[in-house]
Amino acid sequence: MMNKFGMAIFCFILTPLAFAISPQKGSPSLESFEYRQSSNYPEFSIIGSWTYKALNSTCEDAYIFQPDGTMRGTSGDQVVDSTYTISAKHTRYAFYELKHQIVSTNDQKDCEGEQSEVGHQGLHYIRYDLTGEHMIMCEDETALLYNCFGPLTRNQ
Repeated sequence: MMNKFGMAIFCFILTPLAFAISPQKGSPSLESFEYRQSSNYPEFSIIGSWTYKALNSTCEDAYIFQPDGTMRGTSGDQVVDSTYTISAKHTRYAFYELKHQIVSTNDQKDCEGEQSEVGHQGLHYIRYDLTGEHMIMCEDETALLYNCFGPLTRNQ
């Protein structure tokens, strides 16, 4: 069984259930992530620190993407280190392709009560809102946004 933490970024092992986009205080609505056909869709970088906290939850997920292709994710008591690659430009549907692999874990449980496994590999599609301050992670590159997790918010 895979967990939401795994889906969210490359260290996650997500549940087989569809991912939900849960609004957070001050975060954009789902409409903010809808594709708008334009040749001038802005491009953003994943490098930096991102957080996600579901409504009515005290548990928070945090992800730090480094320029060297490494990422650290924390969720509950779990700490996971991964390697990642992300496409330099978005696709024609404004998604970035994110590939990742878990290289170490502290073997603790995440916010969902799941444990991630070393060696787990993932492929997700990232879409930013028009400001680049929020992103969602999706299982596929469809405009329907049904199998997505987030939004994650960029920390300043």
